Amino acid sequence: MAHILLVDDDQDIIEMNRTALSQRGHRITAAFSAAEAKKAAEADAPELAVLDVMMEEKTVGFELARQLHALYPAMKLVMLTGISKEMDLRFSFGPDETWLPVSKFLEKPINPRILADEVDGLLKETA
Repeated sequence: MAHILLVDDDQDIIEMNRTALSQRGHRITAAFSAAEAKKAAEADAPELAVLDVMMEEKTVGFELARQLHALYPAMKLVMLTGISKEMDLRFSFGPDETWLPVSKFLEKPINPRILADEVDGLLKETA
């Protein structure tokens, strides 16, 4: 199956998603910050990354998405966030090739099985 990079500063979210994705046969690398994620991706390129937006800073995940996309343009990126609720935004985010080069944008909280279904669907698109 695929190598997936999970990036979130919440260890519980990482573990729940790791379990769901590992059960589907995926190899998981976890990172708890944007810096750690970039280092992990450079060391062993993932086929897909699941990114949180709010970690060290409220929007660091957006910058990480752009950095990973620059490193690996074909890599699928899934953005998980609760930023709309956290900041009481009256609009939603969507993929954008320049500013938000992600394949899918999902709101937290998300059931890990639903995330695994979304990941599997994106991986089938590239197979």
